[in-house]
Amino acid sequence: MSTRVAALATILAAQLLMPMRNVSAQQARDTAPRDAVARVLYRGLPYGSQANFSPLSVLLNKGFDHFQARNARRDVWTFPYGNALRYGVWDALRHPAAAIERSPGWSTWMRTEVLPLSFTSRDAAWVVNYTEHLLAGGLTYRMLGEWYAEHHVPFPRVWAATTTFAAAALNEAAEFPTATRAAASTVADLYVFDIGGILLFNWNPLVRVFGARLQAADWSNQATFTAPDGVLRNTGQYMIYKIPLPAEQWRLFVRGGMGAQFGLSRQWSRGLAITAALGMDTQVRLVDPVTRSESIRLAPGGGVYVDRDNSLLASLTAGPSVQRITLNIYPGVLTGHLRDLGMWGGVTADGRVVAGVIHRRTLGVGVGYGPRS
Repeated sequence: MSTRVAALATILAAQLLMPMRNVSAQQARDTAPRDAVARVLYRGLPYGSQANFSPLSVLLNKGFDHFQARNARRDVWTFPYGNALRYGVWDALRHPAAAIERSPGWSTWMRTEVLPLSFTSRDAAWVVNYTEHLLAGGLTYRMLGEWYAEHHVPFPRVWAATTTFAAAALNEAAEFPTATRAAASTVADLYVFDIGGILLFNWNPLVRVFGARLQAADWSNQATFTAPDGVLRNTGQYMIYKIPLPAEQWRLFVRGGMGAQFGLSRQWSRGLAITAALGMDTQVRLVDPVTRSESIRLAPGGGVYVDRDNSLLASLTAGPSVQRITLNIYPGVLTGHLRDLGMWGGVTADGRVVAGVIHRRTLGVGVGYGPRS
């Protein structure tokens, strides 16, 4: 195992140290099609979800994506990070084979976590692994690389890989706060799909397909620390895709994250688009106390979205998560001195009102109000 890990680390280092050009937003728009990746994924737009995108927003939205589930603990200041990282993450990284052999065994692990060979809602964990860890994780890595390059950070791909993997590790820790040993699913997530996504999305033609043809974009929520409850709310990483249809102004819309939504997106003038979508979103996430296998309970959800140049301006969503209804308004929608502000409000599953405000200079992170239980 140690030889394979060393070989993987060597391949990863070689990919990450490849140069990435520091391209300004204007230069990116003027580059030749071969360099369209920088133009499509991160363009430094001062409005919408692009204005909020940063390494910090990724760490909070991807790292604490699980905080949306109704049965998740959201006490971000008193969360047992030490235990969760030690037993939920580090144990999986140090002893991956042991985690798999304990439960469910190599055959079941390959069938349910790695290869698309199981199709029941309980056993088809590979679906989320491919869509969220491999594809969304790989796109996040490339967007972060472009963000770091835009901000003239040396070795942007190294920083992008480090940030993406750190967010993935936080995500695993958030899912297993009271772990006493690593789950086999964590081995699949981190070693196979999270690292796999970083490696795969160094291939520029693939990134151009997702960025230009499928209009992939990060439409994450506006993560907010609320008081007086001391909770991290309104988290969630959502990657969207707009698939071309025969009618040029229409596209098939797919939103992936804690669940999936499908709908239609209509392009209007001046880069504006309106989307309506329905689907199934995660209500609660369950972990078997013996096998450590994961399962989720889904319920209907949906939303209406308004974007400009594929940067989300506003969304109204409803679903079974901890916030039943949420309105997000991103920077650039309000006018005058309020232009750089984003805000959101929601109603929780138990009928409480929560809200927050974000400034685009705070890297997409806000402060807000959340009542004590």
